[in-house]
Amino acid sequence: MEQETVHKNKIRLPAVNYKLLMLLPTIMLIFSTVYVIWLSLGPGLTLDIDLKGGTQITGDVSTSPDTAAMESALKSFGANVRSARGVTGWTVIIELPVEANSDEVMKVLAAAGWNLSNYSVQTIGPALGASFFQQAQIALLIAFIAMSITIFIIFRVPMPSIYVILCGASDLITALAASQLLGIKLSLATFSALLMLVGYSVDTDVLLTSRVLKSAEGDINTKIRGAMRTGLTMTGTAIAALAALYIISSSSVIIHIASVLLLGLLADIPYTWITNAGLLRWYVERKAKKAII
Repeated sequence: MEQETVHKNKIRLPAVNYKLLMLLPTIMLIFSTVYVIWLSLGPGLTLDIDLKGGTQITGDVSTSPDTAAMESALKSFGANVRSARGVTGWTVIIELPVEANSDEVMKVLAAAGWNLSNYSVQTIGPALGASFFQQAQIALLIAFIAMSITIFIIFRVPMPSIYVILCGASDLITALAASQLLGIKLSLATFSALLMLVGYSVDTDVLLTSRVLKSAEGDINTKIRGAMRTGLTMTGTAIAALAALYIISSSSVIIHIASVLLLGLLADIPYTWITNAGLLRWYVERKAKKAII
């Protein structure tokens, strides 16, 4: 009899105040929201050239480039130089004002001993960049609205559906804030990553909500723990794949996409398994009390 009691106790979740745990993701969300609002109203979001306009030269070099020395050599052009490491070498990305002459820039680099191979030049006007920015925001908004409608159709219960949508929005805001804080510029590539996060971020929330509301096996703790095992496996697999992509890729576009997705998936863990799980537990317990009364 004692052995059976011990065995039963082992399958129970530890007695943790889940409402207290929810403070952590709540603080994270508040900080992220305030930071994004401050950027939007103050200094502005850090935009890449495809959203603000400008000229970008991308080329390959065989050895690790001295970006500080390159910037110094191109000081008169107002250049910003960064590099990315790939499997076969290094990629140099040079950002310039839209009026900069790319041929003159290449001549200065060649005279200083830097010869970029397989280089390409991209120039986007400020008006076109602003148009891209507006269209990207509209696309993100439409995707989020479509996702919200789909969630309501799937569950047909207002509050759990709102919890899923809230956690999805939290992932997007936190990923945007973290990427800006880490110096990752907002571009069409990072917007595409945010669009993917609209789907990625609600996968685990849908899994959790489905198990809690529709599964008839076990109590609330058992359902959450079962969903957590599956959900964390899904998230961990995606994080491992994106980390490998980030490490081996020399494309700045792929690196930016992988970076934003990684930030979003890492943020999804506390938002799903603390915030959404806590809200669902509160919802189920409150509903059970009403049924008893």
